[in-house]
Amino acid sequence: MCDPTAAHAVLADDDRVDAFFLDPLTDVPVLRTPPDRGKPTWRFYAPLAFPANGTELASAVLHHIVWITTSDGHVPPAPYTPTEHLWWGNGRGDRPSKAATVIDTLLDDLGAAVELREHFNASKGLVSLRNEEREQGTKLTRSPLLQARMRPPCTH
Repeated sequence: MCDPTAAHAVLADDDRVDAFFLDPLTDVPVLRTPPDRGKPTWRFYAPLAFPANGTELASAVLHHIVWITTSDGHVPPAPYTPTEHLWWGNGRGDRPSKAATVIDTLLDDLGAAVELREHFNASKGLVSLRNEEREQGTKLTRSPLLQARMRPPCTH
């Protein structure tokens, strides 16, 4: 827990807040609102990048957004900019290519800044993997992600 900052105030958007936090890995502001139907709501900003501390991407978890598990046990949301959202599944437009670009970048260097301007150049195998319908909470470990990055997309 921490004292609220200006970033917390923007995130709160005049709603009631139970507690304020800072993510220990990224220093991203997090807040918790009072329970609604028995469950509190957590709000946070996604990081723009992770600290370069020698860890690597262990897996990507698909649960509403893309979460990254690191080799040292952290589970932050995947980095992206405020104007983006990392989707997966058989969607329209550029949704899987953005998520594939983030995963592709983080497989090489967890501390790299993710650049989405060229997301249409993402690994076709990763885009194909991201384009599949998956259950909430699906975990894709490092090995299948690396394999997908190296293979051409499926053509059904």
